[in-house]
Amino acid sequence: MKRIILKPGKEKKIKHFYPWVFRDEILSQEGEGVIASLYSSDGEFLAKGTYSPHSRIAFRVLSYEDEPIDEGFFRKRFSQALALREGIPSDAYRLAFSESDLLSGLIVDRYAEGFVIQVRSYPMEVLKERVLSALSDFSPRFIYERSDFKGRSEEGLEPFSGLLMGELENPVLIHEREFKFLVDVKGGLKTGFYLDQRDNRAYVAGLLRGGERVLDLFCYTGGFSVYCASRGARVVGVDVNESALELARQNVRLNNLSAEFVRANAFDFLESTNETYDLIIADPPAIAKTKREKESVLWAIWKLAHRSFLKLKRFGRLFICSCTYQISAQEMIRQVRLASTDVRRRILIKEVNLQPQDHPFVPTFPESLYLKCLDAVVID
Repeated sequence: MKRIILKPGKEKKIKHFYPWVFRDEILSQEGEGVIASLYSSDGEFLAKGTYSPHSRIAFRVLSYEDEPIDEGFFRKRFSQALALREGIPSDAYRLAFSESDLLSGLIVDRYAEGFVIQVRSYPMEVLKERVLSALSDFSPRFIYERSDFKGRSEEGLEPFSGLLMGELENPVLIHEREFKFLVDVKGGLKTGFYLDQRDNRAYVAGLLRGGERVLDLFCYTGGFSVYCASRGARVVGVDVNESALELARQNVRLNNLSAEFVRANAFDFLESTNETYDLIIADPPAIAKTKREKESVLWAIWKLAHRSFLKLKRFGRLFICSCTYQISAQEMIRQVRLASTDVRRRILIKEVNLQPQDHPFVPTFPESLYLKCLDAVVID
């Protein structure tokens, strides 16, 4: 086990429950292994966690108590996380949300009778067998890993995807409220489905009364489209991913509904369509890790809002989302405001919606707040 000593003054953020220690904050270290104990420069115990020899995030907190990080630890963490997710109206949800559940470097999503995991740090890769042993207590039909993202290289790991346990029949059938969805856990985005939009799907459907025209941009496998079609809306879903659109068509049929799906670039479709809409949903898949990427996403939000406001009827609504923590709700509001004034449409922001309970936001870890959605109403 490693013993890590922080530089003087660097213990304050840990005492305030921030879960990361960066490499340049360490005064000294001794010992071997990925499990480590963290101490202040005065020798005070601060936390137990993991040490990565590769990442600039050198230490990640798993516990503020001096306890063993064994199979029993992971069983306890999963049990605590499950209790926090009581009442979710679905058999698909995020069981473990990395730092928010004191499981830094690990994502666990439940899909009906199985799990899909993402291992996001080198230490958690080393501890993976303990994780799998703890998850086996749930008697899953399968455990599939989707660690096939570029960020693994920052931890000295190669991208990986594959079946770890059991048998997988892909796509997987899940239930969310009264709806059924097929999920491609092998090749879909994220771990297969936008679990974090569950509450927003219900919110948007609640805006409709029947007969409205709805444009679902970046519709992926049709989550929003299914909900809107169930309220009697005439839905057009747009995405560039044909395999996602095929699954969207299946999901609509699975729920005995109808919707039209078009393979197209969302920006191009908005510019070319001659229709006007009562509701436009824009949920682009966006990750901004650098300043340049952040500026690109902010520009995309403005452009989507700008073109959408030109296609919305009076009292029509734009429901626009950003899924990156680098962009705040205030920055989104600014971009949407600028777009509305540029096209001379007066708007109200009716709601600012965040991520659901299975993606908990921990205020001492601002990076855990990533999903923001604005409900903007055109009033003139």
